[in-house]
Amino acid sequence: MADSTDVNKGIEARIIRYGKLLYKRGLVSGADGNLSSRKKDGGFVVTASGVHKGLMESQDLVTLDASGNKVQGRLKPSSEIPMHLAIYKGQKEAGAVIHAHAPWCTALSLKKNKLDLSALAEGRILFPKVPVVPYYEPGSKELADAAKEAAQKSKIFILKAHGVVAWGTDLKEAFCLIEALENNVRILALSSFF
Repeated sequence: MADSTDVNKGIEARIIRYGKLLYKRGLVSGADGNLSSRKKDGGFVVTASGVHKGLMESQDLVTLDASGNKVQGRLKPSSEIPMHLAIYKGQKEAGAVIHAHAPWCTALSLKKNKLDLSALAEGRILFPKVPVVPYYEPGSKELADAAKEAAQKSKIFILKAHGVVAWGTDLKEAFCLIEALENNVRILALSSFF
């Protein structure tokens, strides 16, 4: 049976992997965005504040207890932890949360207050309703409350002028949702050129 150190190492490895994938796919730039994954004991492993997602290492992660108190790690956790914790609190099946600064989704949010992807087959199937959360200050209680409400409607939602957030049973599901939404929004935007 694996001890908690081994379990943490597995979670850390997955967060690092998906942080690097987000960076390689252009869904975050440098220290943008944040990732977290729920532990079986109810705690979380999260990215630290100001850490480049494409260059992350295990020392760039922080372990929190179920209430969000730091229990391990040398750095300060992401300022977006209140948003992550609010989503976990509202969605018991959530095992991971990713916030990315996906450029096409973010650009769309500057121009539109709602998202309609019904023109695309995949959009109709995967994204029938994607909430666009009004702008709230990053790390604020207002943003956390709005994210919790949006997460009850959809596993993925756009933050006005601030990117996209997805939750899933694991990091893979959350990442795939963000990657697919960004691709659909990009196709929709490109269609306006023809």
